[in-house]
Parts: sequence; C-alpha cells; structure tokens
Amino acid sequence: MTKRGRTLSNQEPTTNKTSPSLWARTKAFLSYYRLPILSGFLIGTSYIPFPPWALLFCLSPLFVFWQRETSWKRVFIGGWITQFILNLIGFHWISYTAVEFGHFPWIFGLLVLFGFAATAHLHYAISGLLCRIFKDKFRLGSGADLLLLVCVFGLCDRFMPMIFPWHLGYPWIWIGLPGAQFSDVIGFDGLYYFTILVNALIAWAWLAGWSPRSRERKPWALITSALAIFLLLNLAGLGRKNSWRQTDSTAKILAVQGNIGNFEKLQAELQRNFGTPVVQKYLELSRKGLSEKPETQLILWPETAFPDVLDSHYSSLTLHSLTRGFVQEVKTPLLTGGYSRDLRQNAVYNALFYMNAAGFQPEPTYRKSILLVFGETFPFAEYLPYMEKLFPNQGSFGRGAGPQVMNVELSSMGSPSGSLRVGPQICYEGLYSWHSAELAKKGAQVFVNVTNDSWFGWPFEPNQHLYMTLARAIEFRRPLMRSTNTGITTAITAAGDVLEKSPVGVEWTGLYEIPYMSNPPHTLYEKFGFAWTWVLALSVVLLLVFGRNRRVDGTNGSTRRT
Repeated sequence: MTKRGRTLSNQEPTTNKTSPSLWARTKAFLSYYRLPILSGFLIGTSYIPFPPWALLFCLSPLFVFWQRETSWKRVFIGGWITQFILNLIGFHWISYTAVEFGHFPWIFGLLVLFGFAATAHLHYAISGLLCRIFKDKFRLGSGADLLLLVCVFGLCDRFMPMIFPWHLGYPWIWIGLPGAQFSDVIGFDGLYYFTILVNALIAWAWLAGWSPRSRERKPWALITSALAIFLLLNLAGLGRKNSWRQTDSTAKILAVQGNIGNFEKLQAELQRNFGTPVVQKYLELSRKGLSEKPETQLILWPETAFPDVLDSHYSSLTLHSLTRGFVQEVKTPLLTGGYSRDLRQNAVYNALFYMNAAGFQPEPTYRKSILLVFGETFPFAEYLPYMEKLFPNQGSFGRGAGPQVMNVELSSMGSPSGSLRVGPQICYEGLYSWHSAELAKKGAQVFVNVTNDSWFGWPFEPNQHLYMTLARAIEFRRPLMRSTNTGITTAITAAGDVLEKSPVGVEWTGLYEIPYMSNPPHTLYEKFGFAWTWVLALSVVLLLVFGRNRRVDGTNGSTRRT
C-alpha cells in the first residue's frame, strides 16, 4: 500500500520535468481508469438486447476502483466514465432519434448522443462520491463500506432523475431467469438491488485476494455467498407462475400494426388531408383482421394511430366520422391512441380513446400523464415559452390527471360478451411501477399499453422498451396487451408467458386471447414493494452507526482527498 492508501496496481500517472506527449497522457489516463472503463463496457454489453453475460460482476470493477481510490475527485470521475461508456453502448440509438424525431443533421445527432452519455446517469458518479465521503467521515470497516455502497447506489438510482428509468433487474425477464417470477414479491427493482449486492460481494472477494487457486477462506466464502443469493432468487421463482395460470375469463383482442412511416405520420399530424390515408390503412387492416378472426371482441390500435383529435365534441370532423362509421358497421368496440384537445386550457394531449360497438364514447378519455422529456414536453417550457418556437418538433403536450381505469364493453359482431376493466398505459408510462400499481388498486383486470417505437431504430430500443413494459405484468400479476405502430406488438399473461410477437417494420394484425381473472388478487409487491426506499435508507443509517472500524485511530483512519 502506498502512502496515499492505494495499491501499486492503481497508482495515478506521474509527471516528469518534461511535459509528456498527448498520447502519453491519454495512455496514462486510460490505464489509471481501466477498471471504470471495464465496468462501462461490461454493463453496456450485458443489457437488453445483449445476453446478460456479465450481470453478476459488471459493477465489480467499478466498486473495486472506488474502494482503492481515496481522492474524492477521482472517485467521481471513475463513476462518470462508467456511465458515459455504458450510455454510448446501450443507448446509442439516441443519435438516431435526434435525427428522425428532431430532424437534426447527423453530426448534431452525434453531439446529442455525447451530451446524453455525459449526463444521463450521473447517479453512478454521485453514489460513489457519497460513499467515499461517508467512508472517510465515519471510518467504516471493511465490508460495511461495500454494503453501504449497495444501499446508496440503490437510493441514488431511485431518486436521481433519468429520462429512461432502466436498471439491471430487467435482464432477468429478458433472458427468462426463474427469479423474474419472484418480482411479484420484491419487484424488478428488488432484483436489481440483489444484483448490486452480488456484484459488491464479488468486488469484496476481489479485494480480499480471490483467485481460482487461492486457499484463503474469506474470498471463497464471499464468492459462495454471491452465487447462493443468485441461486436462491431463482429457486424462489421456480414454479411460481403455475398458480397464476388459473383464470376465469378471456378477452379476444385484435391488435393492428399499421407500420406508418415517420414522415407520413408527421405529415398526417400536421395536416388533416394527410391523415386520411393513415386512417384508411388502419380501417383496411382491421377489416382484414375481422374477416379472418370474426370472434374478435375488441380492436386495438397503437399510440396516436388516429392522427387527429378524437374527442366526442369533434364528431363532425371527417376522420372522426369515418372511424365512428366503421365501428358501427363492424359492431366491434375500438381502443385507439389519438389526440385530445382541452378547449378551456388550449392544451393538446396524447390520449387513449374508447368507442363502444355503437360508436359512442361512454368513458372519459385517458390522457397521458408521464411525458417524455424533449419528445412530449420541453424542460421549463412554462417559464421559457420561446423554446417551443425554437424547437417546434419537440412537442408541448398537456399532462393528464394520472392513472385511471376504463370500463370497456366487449362485443363480437354486435353480440355483447361481457366487460373488461382496462388499465391504460401510453408508451413511456409502462416503465413506471407506481403507475401500474395505481391501475391495479383502481381495479384494472388487464393492462393495455399502446406505443410507437418507430423513432428509435432497431433492435436496441424496441427490445429494451418491450421487456421493461412486460415486467409490469409479473409484478402485479395482470396480463398486459401491447400494441405498437411498427413492432413489437405482443402480450404477456399474468403468469409471465409472452405470447406471439409481431414482425417488425411490416403491416400486421394478430388476435390475442388474453386470459384474466375477474377479481385479480393484489400482489405483495403492490402492497409493500415501495417500502424498498425505507429499507435502503434505514440500512444506510444502521451501517453508518454500527459499521465503524473501531480499530482505526485518527492517524490510520485519515485519508487524503483532492
């Protein structure tokens, strides 16, 4: 150990009397921060759609670097490097979105990507810095500091704002690990926290000198503990889905995937005469689907499939009349995304509409309440009104009142066949557990998610978005039906079985028979899962109070910071 408290393998680059070349400085920088760089690569290549090959140890190099490093500044830099690299790998599609949605040139799209990568997940850097400060101030003992890191890392992830609330719990459902079924008890955020714990135990073993030939008991005990946690979570999920396959009702939903191109979609939303071919395409596909599957009880179109306002007080508009006439003709109810306008507040909303088999709208329109930053709302737009003029394509939608349940009457060719309590999610809302929890508490029997991933490219974002949304079905044991414009359209049962997936980038229809329970029970996660915040916070307090290394005196326990 050096005088600065570092191992020889992690010394910072030294400087000579002569100024080193740029290449030498770069090489020294990369060498010094090789562990954070490695973690960024491991995390980025272990998240959806990659196989989670490094899920159990992807954070370990970063944790080891933080434990060895005593400089607050370099701890922060190490965390920042990790998040920067994982963002470049896992979220490179941001540049494509900037070009497609914002109509920026490609060079600007790349600048947007680098800006995103530099700032999107700063909780990595902040959590490392906080833990370093706590360790210095409270003189935490070996092990207590790593357990504190798990809790602080989880809390920072929970409270730091993120445009896309992803985490390392979702690869469990992506790869089909049995432990994903245990999320109805601890949630996918719980799986994430245990994943962080496993990574921390492996980092602890690394610091304790673990190697395949090592005969030291402590490192092997730590590795064994990490593997035991992983195996126990999977054992807890084995066979858990079987009890959720017992249902008493079925809804037959025809999902229609229009595959409307971005240019056509934008033009249809800006000018009504361009909207006619879009609506006609959905009507033709729906007719075709009904002719092949006449037992259909509900037609489902994706987010903003209807490219105009569809509120009942706009019933005289041509596209509104055309759609209503179709529903009355086929005598089958329709759920579709569209736009809602509030005349009193002069606001436009991204919304979900329900028309019954008679063409009426008996339920209040659902208006999206969780808006995508830069896509549907601009930060501080209410205080900076001129931003809307500078960035007209970035969207300025109104915010809805929050989760609500829609009572949908099922009908097949005019023959009533029951009712369904639908919990609507529009696109981004499916990523938030609290939103789905409110829908479950309000009595939703089936979650319905409508979305449009055409702005994000293929295959990263569509797969990431898909499985992060499907996770809600297992957490709350409600089947989830997902309809998209370009794919991936699919459904998942309350037991976690994923049904047929639509092809991507084609016009397509598919009938989904969704089994559900008339009175679905409430999961433990719905009731108690959001206590995770208190569990982590209380653990931090206990570790700070009882985790001190009593043998460290004022001299040996002091650390240098810059």
